[in-house]
Amino acid sequence: MRTKRESLFNLVMFWTTVTTVFAWLPLVRIIGRPERYQWSILGASGEGTGGPFWLFILLMLYVVTLLFSAFRGPRALFYPMLILWHLAVTGAVITGIVIYGSRAAWQGHGLHFSIPLWLPLIPCALFAVLAVTWTVLDYRCGGAPAPADWTRANSVRLAVSLLLLVVALGLFRAGTNYNWVTAVAIITTIVHWILLVQSFEPVRGIEPPMK
Repeated sequence: MRTKRESLFNLVMFWTTVTTVFAWLPLVRIIGRPERYQWSILGASGEGTGGPFWLFILLMLYVVTLLFSAFRGPRALFYPMLILWHLAVTGAVITGIVIYGSRAAWQGHGLHFSIPLWLPLIPCALFAVLAVTWTVLDYRCGGAPAPADWTRANSVRLAVSLLLLVVALGLFRAGTNYNWVTAVAIITTIVHWILLVQSFEPVRGIEPPMK
């Protein structure tokens, strides 16, 4: 049972990492090169720091807390934050489809793609169900084990992640928001986010904790 529960947790966290990066990426772009960067979220829109860009700051605080609590925080905090996140993502996709109909699309101008919004609705709804399922199973099984110590491996991952963030900001500044330099900056930001999440994960049996 524990192996299946851990496998389900890893699967849910994979999709959680995928979805949360898109809450962080616009803020990095705004900081790196706000000029002529147009964004839109849940009907709110703006250019650079124009408009209610503080929404991304609130989202960033939420997702960092969510991901940190997944590995090192109390389950009493993580459970509702996880479920709320996946329900909110699914609800946002459904809202977009209802409002814009067949024109609803997930657009990434930096990487030059446009995906009909009904396509991501399928995994979003599926993982919302899986998140609820895992939460129920984990709660019934007694929740998480004692938090692991922070090791040097965690610190290295965090340091590399922050270095990649600096590189991404520099690339966004050097790019034009929509050229190949910007595309590289976006990919760098995604790798940075994955490493940031991994820096929170317990690293057991490799080295002693930091003193």
